[in-house]
Amino acid sequence: MSARPGFPDETGVLVVGGGPVGLVASALLSQHGIPNVVVERRLETQRAPAAHVLRRRPMEVLRGIGVEAAIRCAAPELPLHYITWCAQLGGAEIGRLDLRSGLAPGEEAWTNCPQNLLEPILLERASREPAARVLRGCECIAIEQDADGVSARLRADGGAEWRVRARWTLAADGASSPTRRALDIPMRGLGPQGRFFMIHFEADLVPWIRDRPGPIFWILHPEASGTLIVHDPRRSHVFMTLRRGDDGERAGLPDRLAAALGVSARARILSLDEWSPHVQVAERYREGRVFLVGDAAHRFPPSGGLGLNTGILEVDNLVAKLAQVESGRADPVILDRYQAECRPAAEANARQSFENMLRLGEISRQIGDSPDLPALEQRLASLTRDERRRLAAAIEAQRGHFLWEGQPPGTGSEREPPPSAAAAQDRRGQGSRAGVRPA
Repeated sequence: MSARPGFPDETGVLVVGGGPVGLVASALLSQHGIPNVVVERRLETQRAPAAHVLRRRPMEVLRGIGVEAAIRCAAPELPLHYITWCAQLGGAEIGRLDLRSGLAPGEEAWTNCPQNLLEPILLERASREPAARVLRGCECIAIEQDADGVSARLRADGGAEWRVRARWTLAADGASSPTRRALDIPMRGLGPQGRFFMIHFEADLVPWIRDRPGPIFWILHPEASGTLIVHDPRRSHVFMTLRRGDDGERAGLPDRLAAALGVSARARILSLDEWSPHVQVAERYREGRVFLVGDAAHRFPPSGGLGLNTGILEVDNLVAKLAQVESGRADPVILDRYQAECRPAAEANARQSFENMLRLGEISRQIGDSPDLPALEQRLASLTRDERRRLAAAIEAQRGHFLWEGQPPGTGSEREPPPSAAAAQDRRGQGSRAGVRPA
């Protein structure tokens, strides 16, 4: 099995997986002058928006590799002012959480850049480095390691196979990580928490968003409940809704989406996928010279947007250590600190993501069950002043869900909880901006 013509048969680091975390790892390695090879089985970059929240610390990492300006340029124009709860996008509004509370004028709670826009930026950045080679349409099908390095067998889409030898390997090959499974590293935590449809669709929703701009609308329609994620108000959105298991359910999803929106705009479905949230962290982050990073190391519910951000901080942590070892400035024993510093942070972020998901149910519990949309609208119209107060408090209690930065690596196993409503008010010196509006 010979080397691929024009492709190195030896490198410093093999990165298995060319998603955002793997590409950030490659750019960081190149900055340190460490030769690296990235292999990615997909021929094209991500099409669906997927992850879209970039927190402040990960943005510092992205600034360090020189892509911040490109990210901000690519990010759709969408002020991140509110998180909104409503019966339908075009129907009765239940309440809003004002994300601007405590921020400087013009400052955003996070950077909103969907993965389908972020990934091409990172691919271009990684690919232009002389120290890096990025090969798409190629997968790692087997790895063997010894005291000096890792031998990987690669296979291209056309079936050709060859080997690459690397001193170290980073497994950034996603939540189902074949590399992790090959290393027999189990995931610890909760398995599937329900099953959801993810509908990526195109529509101009500006008329229903412009007066309450924000990235997320929680739809409480009894027959079409779900989460509307606004990536680009004029064209790109995702609706996530629970899979009920009914016969012919997929065929009825366009009608469910239309009911959730309740607007005159026509929605054109671009893709439809199924997924299940997990709350899991790998039992160990290292096996010899192979390290798990990103979703290969942990699987979080999307509530809180911590998955991609945790992965970016992990590779920043790991590459800094690899650079010290590769330059001879540190003993390889420092690489043992990668798990000690990053795994507790991932566990804390996994717990918080799960708690965020559970806490969201409090808004529905305050309102109670309704058999259909007219009954929900009647219930909202009849809320007492005390019920509205409790509902406003339940919405304000979600603040940490959207504003907590997550626990970064290297801060120990004690979790920093998101701010409570009272603590947030104390620090900001102003009252809550969560409001419940009449139906």
